Amino acid sequence: MKRIYLSSPHMSGLEKQYVQDAFVTNWIAPLGPHVDAFEQEFAAAVGARHAAALSSGTAALHLARLLVGVGPGDEALVPMLTFSASVNPIVYLGGRPVLIDSERCSWNIDPTLVAETIERKVRQGKPPKAVIPVHLYGQSADLTPILEVCNRQALCSEFTTSQRHRENYKVSFLPLFAGA
Repeated sequence: MKRIYLSSPHMSGLEKQYVQDAFVTNWIAPLGPHVDAFEQEFAAAVGARHAAALSSGTAALHLARLLVGVGPGDEALVPMLTFSASVNPIVYLGGRPVLIDSERCSWNIDPTLVAETIERKVRQGKPPKAVIPVHLYGQSADLTPILEVCNRQALCSEFTTSQRHRENYKVSFLPLFAGA
């Protein structure tokens, strides 16, 4: 049986030249012209004004949670089917992840359950700080109903597309944040 890899490596042939260039110019850590160029090109590719290269996807998710304002005692809605890195930064910041089950079609977060949970939490006087509908394996969650309830309740929705950059939903590219 042939193996199907989640993320098989691809080398273009220029990697050795770039590593050698880093040594020759003494730009080994933490930044340098290649990182600056990557950030500028990435921002342009996704239509953002700025981009920041970080040491890991987990660091990026942690920074995103900080930007949303997740802190001690805050709740954030996340899909039950995800990587631990989607949940860990919430805990690092003193928040509490609220796991939402998947819907059958895409295995992504169930928008009906998201809406029900938000409405219940709002009635209880404890609205979640963020909704984080992680998109796995290039498959977008059904964002329209999630955005509708977030906009109605003035909540922030953070879009984590770590599996595929320039993820698009219906006809446009996904932003990083939407809502409040």
